[in-house]
Amino acid sequence: MDFKIQTQDLNLTYGKFHALKDVQIQIKPQSITAIIGPSGCGKSTLLRCFNRMNELIKGVHITGRIHLDGKDIHSPDVDLTILRRRVGMVFQKPNPFPLSVFDNVTYGLRVHGVRRRSELEEAVESSLRATWLWDDVKDKLWGPALALSAEQQQRLCISRVVAVRPEVLLMDEPCSALDPIATGHIEDLMRSLADRYTIVIVTHNMQQAARVASECAFMLLGELVEFGPTIRIFENPKDKRTEDYVSGHYG
Repeated sequence: MDFKIQTQDLNLTYGKFHALKDVQIQIKPQSITAIIGPSGCGKSTLLRCFNRMNELIKGVHITGRIHLDGKDIHSPDVDLTILRRRVGMVFQKPNPFPLSVFDNVTYGLRVHGVRRRSELEEAVESSLRATWLWDDVKDKLWGPALALSAEQQQRLCISRVVAVRPEVLLMDEPCSALDPIATGHIEDLMRSLADRYTIVIVTHNMQQAARVASECAFMLLGELVEFGPTIRIFENPKDKRTEDYVSGHYG
């Protein structure tokens, strides 16, 4: 199988702190992969490696390889802007810009030079439909995005990423600020988007990982302890540390 994302001997340090230790992971295309583990284990750090966002942090040093469609993303000929267009990020809390709904969705497109009005309008409708938000906001496109509910704001942020036509969606605790009903709606959305995108989600919610992910990675103290089909990770883990975590003995 050709993997969408693959790491080899990935290490990351913040100054003297060794945050990722020889991580090897292979992420399948058009699937949902969940990364679980206790706080501070390196989950979000690993996620941010996939679009090189850790490089924005002073003192970070990375060794090893990260391949996207077989090409090393740290290769000198990789355009960072194009990489982050191909690999989009959705954060913990909804972070719409203090602009209209329309301008939020088109923000990334404008950054990438899209100016034609018809193209922008088409992208807004298709992106909002993809996140099941169109019917809610089609009459509010020029209203403030910050007036939307928390769930709608998170859908809008996903729409903003989807508008630039990425290949990978990175989601860092995308439901942590939402109530259980809204969380269920976002999980349904993730499952629908997995037909078109490769999705990697970081979550503290093990039940969420079990519900949405086809594969699951368990991390502890910067180490990728175990990785495989979600059902096996939860029902028949190979490592005692994984078993202790998923059974609630620690974490």
